[in-house]
Amino acid sequence: MSEARGPRILQWEGPVPVPPIPNTNFASFFLNVVAQHGEAVALVDAATGKRHTYGDLQHLVSRVRNGFATAGIGVGESVLLLTSNHIDAPVVLFSVMLMGAACVPVNPYLTSEELAHVIRLSGARWAVVHEEVLKVAEEAFSLVGTDVLRKLWVLGDVPGRKSLASLIRTEMTDPPAAEEFDPSTTVAMMPFSSGTTGLPKGVMLSHRNIMTSYLQNKYVRELNPPGTPNVLQCTLMLLPTYHIYGYTILMGCLSTGGKAVMLQKFSPEKYFETIQKYKVTFSPIVPHIAKFLSETPLWQKYDLSSLLAFSSGSAPLPTSTLMNLMKRSGKGAGQGYGMTEVCATVAVNGGAVGFKLEAAGKLLPYYECKVVDVQTGEMVGESVEGEVCLRGPSIMLGYVNNPQATADTIDPEGWLHSGDLGYYDEDNFLFLTDRLKDLIKVKGYQVSPSELEKLLRDMEGVSDVAVVGVPNERLGEAPRAYIVPAEGATIDPGAVLKHVADHVTPYKQLSGGVEFVEVLPKNHLGKVLKRQLRNAFVKRKSKL
Repeated sequence: MSEARGPRILQWEGPVPVPPIPNTNFASFFLNVVAQHGEAVALVDAATGKRHTYGDLQHLVSRVRNGFATAGIGVGESVLLLTSNHIDAPVVLFSVMLMGAACVPVNPYLTSEELAHVIRLSGARWAVVHEEVLKVAEEAFSLVGTDVLRKLWVLGDVPGRKSLASLIRTEMTDPPAAEEFDPSTTVAMMPFSSGTTGLPKGVMLSHRNIMTSYLQNKYVRELNPPGTPNVLQCTLMLLPTYHIYGYTILMGCLSTGGKAVMLQKFSPEKYFETIQKYKVTFSPIVPHIAKFLSETPLWQKYDLSSLLAFSSGSAPLPTSTLMNLMKRSGKGAGQGYGMTEVCATVAVNGGAVGFKLEAAGKLLPYYECKVVDVQTGEMVGESVEGEVCLRGPSIMLGYVNNPQATADTIDPEGWLHSGDLGYYDEDNFLFLTDRLKDLIKVKGYQVSPSELEKLLRDMEGVSDVAVVGVPNERLGEAPRAYIVPAEGATIDPGAVLKHVADHVTPYKQLSGGVEFVEVLPKNHLGKVLKRQLRNAFVKRKSKL
């Protein structure tokens, strides 16, 4: 075995130089790319069969952009997009970006209180909302203030409400001329992430940020040998497109002229039926679905011969699950590592970059990566654990209206501190070992412990509390609350669970349970030693 080399910065190791990144409006650029696909089908609703061709997509974006501009939306505005997977969601996204405004795609299952926080932070005064969550959106805007919302359009048909379809049908006068803006500093999209600590934060991604992500994926695809099938030819969009993982996959599919089949939610039969009906070639998933698929007997009931591959992301996928999935399905599967703050995928394990068991993958184009000692901040060598830091042109502009959180995450040299612990090996594969921060990942969604702790501290009889992510086969991780009751207080566990459930969306609930303790373990600075709590839980569970 060769001697381990010293500290180094990991970079892309591709055979040819990466192309320069044009500083241009991403939506305009992307629409020109997809124009070459003509009348091929671009988007399909799996439930209804409704579809848009690439020609439709360009026509609809032009009409919606004109309607938005006539309504008064311009450069620097923020437009809330609240919907599950819908074939008109990309229309809204491109229309907003085209005029220099920021699209704020949001999980439609948030509570009105959670959504109000997003609205306040993003400054959204305009909204496009799916009819099923209109009431929640209206409640959220009312919590922010009666004069905040300028106009709202509905995806669907609600009496007394303007629909996106009516906006498309309306004959428009000439819209205001497009304003000039700098694509490198103008926010194109503002997905929400918990970052490293605290309540959800708005991640400001510029046109140049998302252009980098697009070019990165295009470059890697072009490394495949001639004649390689287009895996993205028919992509099952089960991943929510308001999540950066889903967004990236969707852009990849559309850029190649593929068909994106939009499925709103996972159910086993519907999942397999959709693959069979539309001859799906690619299915990007998350770990808990990968686990289900690796065990289900449903494979035998359907014709899945069209399917070529899976990919998994948003949270670590155990190697055993990955191998079981490939064995059970007979299909290829890879995984990637990324963050909203770096505009999606940083490293991939599989395909043109190579594959290694247990690895998060190899670094993708345009990125640099270093691993640093968590105490000193100095770079460490291969096989030494430290914090993973990333740098490149797709790193976010920052967190909206939160300069302190931005400064805590991106240092003066432009390195983004991921909060992930890991190491790299002699072949420059990156491995993740733990998270430095306390974020919990439930089904791939980030859950902030401090948000839940704040809720629990508001309960009568709670003296101290800590929320920790504990392993869960179905969810990946599950939030578990450790509560120190106030002296003489008696707290009903059921009341704790209900209190949290009444205030947060389902995936944030205390699915890991509630435990009452006399004292929380803390260090000399008073910080709760959450890893001790988690390790104790795992140890107890292993003895059962």
